[in-house]
Amino acid sequence: MKSTTTRITTTNTFIAAASIGIAALLVPTTAAAGDLTVEIKGVASDTGNVMVALYKKDDKWMGRSTAGTTVAAKKGAVSVAFKDLPEGEYAISLFVDENSNGKLDSNAIGIPIEPYAFSNDASGNFGPPTFEQAKFVVGKDSKSIVINIK
Repeated sequence: MKSTTTRITTTNTFIAAASIGIAALLVPTTAAAGDLTVEIKGVASDTGNVMVALYKKDDKWMGRSTAGTTVAAKKGAVSVAFKDLPEGEYAISLFVDENSNGKLDSNAIGIPIEPYAFSNDASGNFGPPTFEQAKFVVGKDSKSIVINIK
């Protein structure tokens, strides 16, 4: 009889431990998160909006962004913030939507006619810079970057 009780207790202990292990896997975990403040300098006028797109390394660069925000243009500089970002590599593209139509206007051959910029003040040859050129790291602490519109 003692061996049956021991076996049941051992089995119950194993089931309890397995249940706790599975439950631990089901509880959402949060990676350390940091805040990002972006100062955008070189805004030419108070006309329109500054549209900012934030991309994670796993996003399709210059495709669908992780986050985005829009702020009214203000001659000189504007600032935007992204809160609680998981640690990782990010890049930013932005443009000044001078006519407030919600898109980056370009000429007949596709060259933008509205001001634009990228993190690290990166620039590309015959197109946008690569993610690698524009990337920066967000850690668990707050980070501030400056982007200059040229």
